[in-house]
Amino acid sequence: MPTLHSTFSKHEIKTREDLSVVLKQICNPLKPYYSKGYAGLSLGNSGAGYTDSIAQMEGFSRVLWGLVPLLAGESKEYELWERHLQGIKNGTDPHHEEYWGDIHDYDQKIVEMAVFGLALLLIPEKIWEPLNEQEKRNLNNWLKQINQCKVWDCNWLFFPVLVNLGLRNVGLPYDQEGIEENLARIDQFYLSNGWYSDGINGHSDYYVPFAIHYYGLIYAKVMEMEDPIRSQRYKMRAEAFAKDFIYWFSKDGSSLPYGRSLAYRFAQSAFWSAAVFAEIEPFSLGVMKGLILRNLRWWLNQPIFNDAGILTIGYTYPNLVMAENYNSPGSPYWSLKTFLPLALHSEHPFWQAEEEPLPKLDNTVIQKQPHMVISRDDDKNHILAFNSGHLSTNEHTHTSAKYEKFVYSNFFWI
Repeated sequence: MPTLHSTFSKHEIKTREDLSVVLKQICNPLKPYYSKGYAGLSLGNSGAGYTDSIAQMEGFSRVLWGLVPLLAGESKEYELWERHLQGIKNGTDPHHEEYWGDIHDYDQKIVEMAVFGLALLLIPEKIWEPLNEQEKRNLNNWLKQINQCKVWDCNWLFFPVLVNLGLRNVGLPYDQEGIEENLARIDQFYLSNGWYSDGINGHSDYYVPFAIHYYGLIYAKVMEMEDPIRSQRYKMRAEAFAKDFIYWFSKDGSSLPYGRSLAYRFAQSAFWSAAVFAEIEPFSLGVMKGLILRNLRWWLNQPIFNDAGILTIGYTYPNLVMAENYNSPGSPYWSLKTFLPLALHSEHPFWQAEEEPLPKLDNTVIQKQPHMVISRDDDKNHILAFNSGHLSTNEHTHTSAKYEKFVYSNFFWI
């Protein structure tokens, strides 16, 4: 059986159908690894800073970042969804042996709850309406626990926001005061020129594009009528950020390996997916389409899947040294956030646009917020990010390697 990357190494990935096929090819190998009640995915034995049962719940939930947009954008069913719907029923049933458990302060499950909020926003007819009254109560009771729990003072503040927006969308009680408090706090992380830090004095790394902006753009899209001022603010900040972030991408699709959570791989381009979803155009749709698809193609040419077709922990190859203490075997499936454009129907202008190359970019730019000087040699597909350092540490694993080197390069892989 060929590995996925060899299967798709020459795949063009141009159309919505192509992207849908790629997602299914990534997800199909997961089928043998579901638990008996479908509420967990057991993909390996490498440890994390939480229990194996939470790791299995994490793997289950992260697949939804791809399945939800897929089902939101087309009427056709996908057989894996039936497993996930059954898993949701069992995982939120406190009397079932695969119940995901109660939620506690700073719980890893809080991270994984966010995608359930997205599902209630985008596909309520598939995740909410098929449930009977008891199943609805179970899901509601499990999700609303998030409002009683503390979260880390960083991008985590968006997780309760997404969950509460989802509850609101299906007519359930939700915590508007909590939404306002969390979004106000996130505003305090804003620096300038579109950049945030991931918490006060935090780093400006990929958590700015694939977390803070990503969630902000989802909010801007679904709340643009009810909260137009904040939605417009998020869009304007994302447009400003895009003008800098594009410098992190090479014309061959690769991007800078900088900061933590690089095991999420093609989530590098998830910001552009959220930009398309929220219908902002810091660049033409063709340019953003190229940024997303070239990055995905580049990653599918790397040996990032094992022989069974399962995503591994690492960067351009399996490498547990790259792991954070919160990386379980299912963690890399957070990369499916890049598939958000599948939520757009096939007639959307994004799918009609011709893919375009990168626009003309300066050879050298100073990006003050992430403390970098970016030097580009587009003829050689080489990006160098000279790092002027950061006054504080986030105390994650291998901080010196991920944040404190003199220069970072897309050419010298890790």
